[in-house]
Amino acid sequence: MIRYIASRLAIAVGLLLGLMTLSFGLVSLLPGDPAVALLGEYATPADIARIHGELGLDKPLWERYVEYIGRTISGDLGHSFFTGSSVSQELWTRLPNTLVYLVPGLILALLLGLAMGTFAAYRSGRLPDKTFTAGVSVLMAMPEFVLALLLLFVFYQQLHIAPAPLGMLSSSDIPPPKVTGSVVLDAVIAGKWKVFGSIFSRAVLPIVTMGLFFAAPFGKTVRTGLLQILHSPQIEFARACGLRPFQVYRYALSDVRAALMTYMVLLFAAALSGAAIVESVFSWPGIGGWSLDGVLKGDMPVIQGFVFVMGATSLLGYVVLDTLITLLDPRARAVAIRGRSSRSSLDTPSLDTPIPHQ
Repeated sequence: MIRYIASRLAIAVGLLLGLMTLSFGLVSLLPGDPAVALLGEYATPADIARIHGELGLDKPLWERYVEYIGRTISGDLGHSFFTGSSVSQELWTRLPNTLVYLVPGLILALLLGLAMGTFAAYRSGRLPDKTFTAGVSVLMAMPEFVLALLLLFVFYQQLHIAPAPLGMLSSSDIPPPKVTGSVVLDAVIAGKWKVFGSIFSRAVLPIVTMGLFFAAPFGKTVRTGLLQILHSPQIEFARACGLRPFQVYRYALSDVRAALMTYMVLLFAAALSGAAIVESVFSWPGIGGWSLDGVLKGDMPVIQGFVFVMGATSLLGYVVLDTLITLLDPRARAVAIRGRSSRSSLDTPSLDTPIPHQ
């Protein structure tokens, strides 16, 4: 297992280098000139040349690539062309603001998906199953911003029980002392639990938005997996042995856990990369809105840093997922440790293998 994990980490390092190259190449080939975006369309050639020199854009492409790789490996993702702020600092400051609603939202989606998928699987072909299928189709076809606007209309505009979508803090909240730059972390460090509670209350609607939006694929996965396993011989044998329904369900659910873990990692990466929509609706100062602003301005260091960090997070998630599945699944562990040949020998008996008599 140690050799297997080391090989996966080595592959991840190579993929990270490829990711850095890809992010640099794609951003460098984007149309437009950051100097023109900074100075405006009436900038003179002398001013544009001066900005090119200040930003290092007058250097050859290969030299800029080498500098970019060296800086990224050392943890320096550069500085924004427009604000001059450190991209690394902005990322680590805004990332907790996004995670404060993203992680609870995915947990809520997992719980809702488990409940709905289990209910539909145990009532397959009946009205609850058909209702679940229709609801999943509606949720998967509805964009995130439409769902967010509907929740705002109901709970803020009509019922008046949700706070206004104006950011993480209200005008009456006193921000905690700045330590890390992230309001969430600074409130926890300073022990300002009232401020943290205010932040979390404003994060309820984003959490519900993410939970409802991602509950559909979780529920569909649970329903499909349980429908297959509930009619399998091993589950029929477990029922024949007199096991309680909850024990049977627990055994059946263990067959779906690999798919659920895979979906969790995939949806986390997708939600983290596409958080700009939800954050724009709720005026949330997270990583999504900041990256979207950088894309619209053509801020190359911001785009490159965001693409690299999101890609690195996804790669790390896949390595952890692969390792967990290997540890939990004996079949995958046998393949990982002994190699592909052992799998064929386990699945297909050889000519030399004695066949046991009845």
